[in-house]
Amino acid sequence: MLASPADVAHALGLEDENELTASQQARVEGLLERVSRRFQREAGRTLTAGAVTVRALTVEGRVHLPDPPSGDTVTVTDLCGNTLEGVIEGDYVDVTRNGCPVATGEILVVEYTRDEPPQAAIDAVAAMVARHLTVEPGSPESKSTDLTAGADFRQRLADWVSDTSLFTDEELAEARSYRYPVPNVIIHRL
Repeated sequence: MLASPADVAHALGLEDENELTASQQARVEGLLERVSRRFQREAGRTLTAGAVTVRALTVEGRVHLPDPPSGDTVTVTDLCGNTLEGVIEGDYVDVTRNGCPVATGEILVVEYTRDEPPQAAIDAVAAMVARHLTVEPGSPESKSTDLTAGADFRQRLADWVSDTSLFTDEELAEARSYRYPVPNVIIHRL
């Protein structure tokens, strides 16, 4: 999960997660899991910390890393299992074989450790979950957004009544802003 119940409590203006109501405490874990998974799907990448293994193409002896590494340790192998030299430089790994840059178009397997997710992503997920927690299931405000009385009675139901809306348009745009900034050269995530 990208955020914790404590992050959600802070987004609601509370000191810690123990101040959430019983109903909110019962729903917070499931909502965090759902929102985190959807946020990462919209972002097109996994933002949680941990080991990353990608199969990628080299471009002029460099491989773009999809997420910034947390250290200087990287393991690069070719498809035959031969270990190559790799040096991390920013979001790239400069790869050499016997001191010479690897040719463009060669497929390599790169393993490294990824940093924690950006604080802005954690805050965004916590705010989305907090928004969902402020509306009690089954309450009138969770169902109806507009009611017109008279001869042409109309009731407009909220998108979340049918569970078709987890994110607002603005939240979708924010999640999509975390997509890879350069063309993706990953062939297969392992």
